[in-house]
Amino acid sequence: MKTQANKILVVDDEVSAGRSIEKILAKKGFIVDVALDANEGLKKIEKELFELVLLDIMMPQVNGIELLSIIKERWPNLKVMMVTGYPSIETAVDATRLGALDYISKPFTPAEIREKVDEALGEGLGGKVIPFRPVADEVPASFCPLGEQECEIYAKKGRSCKTKDGICPKIKKARLKAKGRPTFLAEEIGKSAIDIDLPFDYNEVARYTSPAYVNALDSSGVPMVNWEELPEEVPAPVSEILVIDDEVVVGNSIRKILTPKGYHVEHAETPDAAMEILSERPVDMVLLDMKIPGVKGLDLLRTIKEENPTTPVVMITGYATVETAVESIKLGATDYVPKPFTPNEIHQAVERSFKLAA
Repeated sequence: MKTQANKILVVDDEVSAGRSIEKILAKKGFIVDVALDANEGLKKIEKELFELVLLDIMMPQVNGIELLSIIKERWPNLKVMMVTGYPSIETAVDATRLGALDYISKPFTPAEIREKVDEALGEGLGGKVIPFRPVADEVPASFCPLGEQECEIYAKKGRSCKTKDGICPKIKKARLKAKGRPTFLAEEIGKSAIDIDLPFDYNEVARYTSPAYVNALDSSGVPMVNWEELPEEVPAPVSEILVIDDEVVVGNSIRKILTPKGYHVEHAETPDAAMEILSERPVDMVLLDMKIPGVKGLDLLRTIKEENPTTPVVMITGYATVETAVESIKLGATDYVPKPFTPNEIHQAVERSFKLAA
C-alpha cells in the first residue's frame, strides 16, 4: 500500500536556492512547494497542510527569525528548520529557542539536506508540559505518580525519577527553598497544625509583593509581624548562581562581574563538586562550561536538566560553534556565551535567562 508523500514548504527569496532544494528533495519522493517571501509562505501554510517548513533567514521585509516566531505562534506544532548562508551563533540560538528543529548552513550537499529533513520528519511533536492534577480516569501519559503532577521528565523517560528518599526532585527543590524561613505560627501551635500541600517559593512571592512581606511570612503563608516595627529597608532575596568551570580564573572573573549586580556566585571546578552542591540545595541559575575534563560533550548539561529541570542553564565555551549552540538550546540551555566574553555579555545572558525562565 502506497503511503502519502510528505509535503514540505521552502521559503527563500532566492529562486535558485528554493528550486535547488525542491529538486534535491523531490528525488526522495517529497512534495515540495516554494515561496519567495514571508507573506507568500504564510498564505500557503494557511491553505495547505505541510509537514515541514524550511526557512531562509536573510529575507527582505520579514526575515526568517521573525517568520519563525509568527509560525510558532499560529501553528506551534508545525516543524520548522532554518537555512542560511550567513550562519551565526546568535541566530542559531534565537531560532532554536523559538522552536526551530535544526539550523542548516549554506552551501550544503544534497546528502546533508536530505539527512536533516529525514531527522526532522522523524521527530515527535514538541511542546512544554504544563503541570496539573488530573481528574479521575483522565490521567495523561506524562502524569508522574511520584510528584503527583504532569512532568516533562516523566514524559521523556517513561518513568519516575530515581530518588534515594522517594521524594520528587521538583517537590524537594521547593521544600529546600522554603527551609529556614520564619515559622512563628508553627512555634506557637505546633507544626502538625500547619496544613499545606507544598511550600511556596519565597522569591516568587517577593516579586509580586515585597521582600518585607516575604520575610514576615510563616510556613502557613500568613504574615505574623507588626508592620509598624519593620525597618525602612529590607534586603531583597539574593539569586544564587553556580559557575561550573575547571578554570579558576573564569569562576573568579564571573564572580567579579555578577557580585556587584546583587548575585551570589559559587564556583565548582569539577562535575562531582557541582552535583554535590546541586543535591544539597537549590540554586537559581547555572553557568556551565562546555568542555570540562572527565565529561563527554554535553552530558553534564543533560544530567543537570534531568535532575533540575526548572533551573536555567547558560552555556559558556571557548569552542563555540553553531552546531553545539543549537544542541545546547535543544537540551534545555537558556543561552550560549562564547569565550572570551565581556562583562556586559555575561550580565545580559543572566538577565535574559531569568526572564525566559520566569
